[in-house]
Amino acid sequence: MAITKTKFINYSRCPRYVALDDLKKEKLNSMVSIEDYKKEEELEHITELLGNMFDESGNDLIDIKNEHLETMLPYYNKVEILAGELASNYFKGNFKFSKSTYNQESFDAVIDNIRYLCYVDIYNESDKEINIIEVKATTTKKYLNLGSKEHSIFQKGENGIYYLLEDLNLNIEDYMPLKVYEKNKNKLFDRYTSCGHYIYDIAVQRFIIENDLKKHGENKQTRYYLAVLNSNYVFDGKYKDGEPIYDSVDGEDIISFIDVTSITSNLMDKIYLDSKKIKCYIDNLDASRVPLGEFCEYKKTVKCKYSNICFNVLPKKHSILCYMNNNFGFKDGNTKYDTFDLINQGKVGMLDIPDKMLNRRKNKIQKDCVISGKPYIDFKKIKDGIKQIKYPLYHLDFETFPCPLPRYKGERPYTQSVFQFSLHIERKPGVCDKENDHYGYLAPDHLDHRLDLIKEMCSLIKDDGIVLVYNESFEKTRLKELAYIFPEYREKLLKIRDNVFDLMNIVKTKSSLYEKLGYSNEESKMFNYYHPDMDGSFSIKKVLPLFSDLTYKGMEIGNGVEAMVTYAIFPKLLSLDYKHKYQKLVEYCQQDTYAMFVVLKGLYKLLNNVKF
Repeated sequence: MAITKTKFINYSRCPRYVALDDLKKEKLNSMVSIEDYKKEEELEHITELLGNMFDESGNDLIDIKNEHLETMLPYYNKVEILAGELASNYFKGNFKFSKSTYNQESFDAVIDNIRYLCYVDIYNESDKEINIIEVKATTTKKYLNLGSKEHSIFQKGENGIYYLLEDLNLNIEDYMPLKVYEKNKNKLFDRYTSCGHYIYDIAVQRFIIENDLKKHGENKQTRYYLAVLNSNYVFDGKYKDGEPIYDSVDGEDIISFIDVTSITSNLMDKIYLDSKKIKCYIDNLDASRVPLGEFCEYKKTVKCKYSNICFNVLPKKHSILCYMNNNFGFKDGNTKYDTFDLINQGKVGMLDIPDKMLNRRKNKIQKDCVISGKPYIDFKKIKDGIKQIKYPLYHLDFETFPCPLPRYKGERPYTQSVFQFSLHIERKPGVCDKENDHYGYLAPDHLDHRLDLIKEMCSLIKDDGIVLVYNESFEKTRLKELAYIFPEYREKLLKIRDNVFDLMNIVKTKSSLYEKLGYSNEESKMFNYYHPDMDGSFSIKKVLPLFSDLTYKGMEIGNGVEAMVTYAIFPKLLSLDYKHKYQKLVEYCQQDTYAMFVVLKGLYKLLNNVKF
């Protein structure tokens, strides 16, 4: 059962993972079946894919069912094939790539009596060199954003491939101060950053490959590349037989290649030490508790699959992780305490943290709320926030499909493609019927229905009131994107965008809004409402039960990810199933906009009980 690349990455997390994985030591020198390898890698691909799809949208990715995740796999396979087809534009020689693991090049090596195995997404060989190309369904954005405001630490070479500035023999200080360059480059060597995650992955692959090549006496130069989606690519809307054709547009290919040869070279000593750790973990299988840390990657898509076992020390309510900004740790005088260190010391609940270590006013209020069981309410700020609202109110919510590959004209990789909107119109305060005042549009299939959606939305939303949303950055960005893709509706869409007001400004806060209203900087940053049941979250699903019996519990589609995967499987559904799922998707989005009405009504009720 050789250790695969994915297992290497997980086994090096901590000694407990290896023990919990029920490892059979006697099989470590044997080969893993290709079926088992494929299952393992596919799950890893899907997990990473969802991380890229939802990292910026705030959707809860925990406990999403595997069958839902598998709806995403065809998109990853398509990215792999596109990368393989485009590679010949950048590399010479013979290629070996396939969406089927059976037809990929494989490498294996026995190190310290343990067999390691990996398959290569794209294998390229010429007379002089071997190129290993690992395809990842992420984008160039996270790599090109490393650097100064003006320049990235990566630049394109004459061959169109991205390289570190130093690998192109460029004078770094012509682009940015050396300190800035080194600080950003160091993020590549941290496996727990969004960009370092992929570098560590291909570095493990390099470790296995180089040991295999050494065993066979291969001395060709070997280089290593990441193939990722080009965040600057804009789809021009060409199709053939109903499928998008991703030709080069304005000199941009859908796939970009990044040379990581020198970067992974600098990681080889670390990977070797990690292999020694794994050997030690295997020789001393021990499932005892180990200290928690960032290696658990808790609440990330790539979290350790045993994290629920290790994190059961935390109470289900009011854990230390519910403190806002707990990622910055806590201070006692000049001494700083990391959150994980405190958990490992037994301080697992909010009440376990001494008052003297709560330096943030928000955290002190949170603790007071837990002790008293009562909410914190800044009535004046809520009242002044509500005063900014002008009726009628258009409660608006979008559902989107952040497809790795652009589906429609004007989209980029991972564009949050709008396929549904829900609208509740509240014509005067507190008057809105869940059914009779609800409007919306849901694309019936995967054809481009954006124009129909825009027409319907623009016909319903007038310029006479406020467009109320929850977490405005998401809706505002979608409106701006649609405005520039559909110029005939640009003025109207941008007007809707200008009229957007975020209900979270009233529940939580928005410092720029309240500073304009005359509040101090400190007052403006402080939240307006906090209930102990929120456990540090201001999501609509946490806030709604505090003002209503309305709930998402028991709904067939109960969160944004489930909505997305339901839409994704529309083409596969039979007629009756399709009608059922379509209706459930309408009901879910309807719940989102009606929830805003209910929360706002609850805030009004709070104010009515207070004399000013």
